[in-house]
Amino acid sequence: MSERRAALIELIENIERLGQFQERLEFPSSIRQIWNVFLVDIQSLLDIDVCALFLVDEATNEFMLKYAVPKDIAAICQKEIDLQIECGIFSWVIKRRQPALVPALAFDKVKSIVMLPLSTVKHTLGVVLLTTPIRESLITHENLKLLTMLTKECSLVMENTLLYERLHRKHLSLEKANEEIRQLSRTDALTGCYNRGYLNEQLPREIKRALRYKHPMALAMCDIDHFKKINDTHGHQCGDAVLKLFVQSISELTRADTDWLARYGGEEFLLVLPETNLENAYGMAERLRQHIAGKAIATAEDAVSITASFGVTGFEASSTGSGITAEALINTADKYLYEAKKQGRNKVVKGSLES
Repeated sequence: MSERRAALIELIENIERLGQFQERLEFPSSIRQIWNVFLVDIQSLLDIDVCALFLVDEATNEFMLKYAVPKDIAAICQKEIDLQIECGIFSWVIKRRQPALVPALAFDKVKSIVMLPLSTVKHTLGVVLLTTPIRESLITHENLKLLTMLTKECSLVMENTLLYERLHRKHLSLEKANEEIRQLSRTDALTGCYNRGYLNEQLPREIKRALRYKHPMALAMCDIDHFKKINDTHGHQCGDAVLKLFVQSISELTRADTDWLARYGGEEFLLVLPETNLENAYGMAERLRQHIAGKAIATAEDAVSITASFGVTGFEASSTGSGITAEALINTADKYLYEAKKQGRNKVVKGSLES
């Protein structure tokens, strides 16, 4: 086989191999995966000493070093790009969108530097900088053609990957924003506990779940004693602080993964206690009452002590019918709360569920 024929066959094989660049990658691929495949291909075309990838930063539009091989050469690669930008050669290479041999400005004793712009029809994605011990006169036209083909293949795959990553980030950002909106829509803006809308939506589900799995369930209606007097005497800012302190005090003793609190209106709150029988719910309410009674809000004049009253009810699903409603639970708890207030406030009154 003649030398020319052997060279032609090798060229054809290289072209076929480069045409299969995308086939050696699974989608979606990471930039790291694309870079690894690129390195294998580039090393099959040229004898290289250094290879570095610079990508355009979306925020600053600057070329930032992503990877360098070997790693300890990263600093000089960055210096080379900075110098190439400063003298204007870099912009000339980027505008041509073709591989180019350029004089070295930072590397010592290097015979050739090759710049490979990674670009598509619409975008400039980055640039690959490589150094090779091959003299410039020995880098053939065929080498440059193959480099052009490789960089175009790599650019197309990389553009798709960057687009996918961008869309994925936007999707995650949108999901996060939607979750924040959902959270805001179901929580009380002042205290951070759930609001009445969430209560109306979730309480029937809790009842249904308790009935289905034959678990007990309890509900406590809580009311901050003399709250109007606190507002009138010390102002609404003090009143807001009392509401926040009340919710914080409840959360300090309740089960974070099971129990939940909703602001029913004004200074009234509903504490939902799944998998809790009436006696245990009463004990919990009594502990909360004592805990809250030990709290106070400091004002300019003095400290404002707070107390709360509780009405507690509940049901045993194993011995109850299926007709229990959220309205019945709330009304019954409200009735016992009224009894606690009649008894002088700062009290807990419990009773069975009334249909």
